[in-house]
Amino acid sequence: MNIVLKNIHIENFEGIREKGIDFGKTTWIFGPNAAGKTTIADAFMWCLFDKNSRGESKFQVRPLDCSGGQIDHVEIKVSLSLEVDGRNVMIQKIQKQNWVKKRGAREKTLQGNVNSFEVDGIPKSEKDFKEYIYSLIAEDLFRLITNPQAFVSKKWQEQRDELMKFAPAIDNDDVIASNPGVLQKLSMALALHTPEDLAAKAKKALSEYNKRKAEIPARIDEVKKSMVVIDLAELELQRNSLKEQIAEMEKSEGELTELYECYLKETGDLMTLKMQLADMERQANEDNNAARRKYEDELVDLERSISSAERKIGMLEQNITDGEATIAVYEKKRQELLGAWKEEKAKKYAAHMEMDESATICPTCGQIYPPGKLAEIRSNFEKTKLKLKEQWEAQHREKLNSIHSDGNKYKNLINNMQEKVEQAKRDLATMQNELDILQEKKEKTSDSLSRLPDKIDLSDDPEYQNLSAEIFEKEKSLAPENKAEKMRQQIREKKDSLKEELLRVEQKFVSADNSARELRLEELQKEMEDVSNAANEQEEMLYLLDEFAKAKATMVSGLVNEKFNLVNWKLFKKQINGAVVECCECTVSGIPFSELNTGHRIAAGLDIINSLSELYGVSAPIFIDNAEAINSFNLPKLNSQMILLSVSDDKEMRVEVA
Repeated sequence: MNIVLKNIHIENFEGIREKGIDFGKTTWIFGPNAAGKTTIADAFMWCLFDKNSRGESKFQVRPLDCSGGQIDHVEIKVSLSLEVDGRNVMIQKIQKQNWVKKRGAREKTLQGNVNSFEVDGIPKSEKDFKEYIYSLIAEDLFRLITNPQAFVSKKWQEQRDELMKFAPAIDNDDVIASNPGVLQKLSMALALHTPEDLAAKAKKALSEYNKRKAEIPARIDEVKKSMVVIDLAELELQRNSLKEQIAEMEKSEGELTELYECYLKETGDLMTLKMQLADMERQANEDNNAARRKYEDELVDLERSISSAERKIGMLEQNITDGEATIAVYEKKRQELLGAWKEEKAKKYAAHMEMDESATICPTCGQIYPPGKLAEIRSNFEKTKLKLKEQWEAQHREKLNSIHSDGNKYKNLINNMQEKVEQAKRDLATMQNELDILQEKKEKTSDSLSRLPDKIDLSDDPEYQNLSAEIFEKEKSLAPENKAEKMRQQIREKKDSLKEELLRVEQKFVSADNSARELRLEELQKEMEDVSNAANEQEEMLYLLDEFAKAKATMVSGLVNEKFNLVNWKLFKKQINGAVVECCECTVSGIPFSELNTGHRIAAGLDIINSLSELYGVSAPIFIDNAEAINSFNLPKLNSQMILLSVSDDKEMRVEVA
């Protein structure tokens, strides 16, 4: 598709009041700064896409007066005469202000702007207009082929994605064929997986193998440390000695068994006597203990009631303190409101307004309005003064009423709080009386408990005395048997200790066998060798994939750069570790685009536009700002229409059509 701008007509757009320009294949527009050259490009893009030449949707479209104020009540109009593939198309966009008089208002207010559209004289809705423009060309592509700086202003990833459209898909076999001596080993793997998948797989496997390589030496060292050298003859002597000692202990333990059985019988009789003595003491103390428990339970209940009463008294005292403090705050606030009411009551309306005489002068023509209009303006001013005074008086009354209402509110709050404080004082007196009664009951109960003995004394009871004497004689006769039992217990403990030591000796016999450890050591050394070989295979795979990426990068760069005449694209770069990563940098004769002067940047941008136009099969008018930086001899030959905006010494804008 070929789009050519034949004519543009502008009215009230930015700094242009009215201007019409005819364009040719190459059109130069000369003029000083701020003469409106860029405004032409802004109007062109605004008419099509509602944005300026920089891609901004929010910018000052409406013209301004000499003081910088927006000029209202004028239409903004841009008309384009285009030739689209040899067919003439007329496009027009008009913006009007939407002035609305709201209900009850005296004057109309601005409620935004309204745009209208026409294609070949046929009115279009905004939706239909946008769809028509999009049917000609998408906005993003249109900017790329009409602005030399648009492409290089994109993010490098977006530039690279766009450039990759110049390079058809490259077959893996073609890349391998460029360096078969090195890359042939990848042929089978690349037939099943992508280079990216193979690299991810190899990196993951290499990481796991390296982790295992780091772990295995520690496991080998652990096995080596567990291997022991033990003197088996010495162990055999220890084992036999321990067995003999255990046999001697078992013999001695048997000799004491008969004596121990006799001791058990006598011990049982002694236990029966002690139980009879304890039963006598229990029966004698039952009534005393019951009386003590009764007084103790009463004391617990009284302590609980006293604590509850003390808590209630504390709460009532705090309520009284808080209530009196609140009353003081409310009273202070009430006095402040009284002062505010007196201050507001003393105020008098004293506004003085003078009419601004500039309101009698027409902002458009600068002349004084006719007498009838002047009378209307002065009448409106007097009405405004009167209205302001009425508003002040209404606000004054409302404020006095509000302060008075707030004062009554605080008065009611003070009365309510005073009633609560008095009730709390009455409740406090009642609760203090209850506490005194409870404390008096506690003293009486404590006195009753203190008069009861802790335990009944049976030492004068004859039966108790006889039973105690029998227990004493029985314990005296059991002393030798008790000693024999202690000896029997010591022998048993010694025998158990010897058996534990014998078990440790037997375990040493088992641990002296290193055959299992030697077998495990061989397994770990073999595993270390296998893991190292596997890691080497993955490193070789990553090396081959890196070489493959370099070869493919060279082929892709060649295919892309052959589509351009002036610029050269650096699409890949090599990192310090040798890896090839994607990038996108525009250069001219080896110089990065960012370091070029203005003229070379324009030339490079035009070369990019030329290639993009060929790629998409579409051309459109190219607006070249700062065109004074280039000359006709270094201006690239393009199939697209060129409109060059150049700063010159001309006092006004001048148009030349080549």
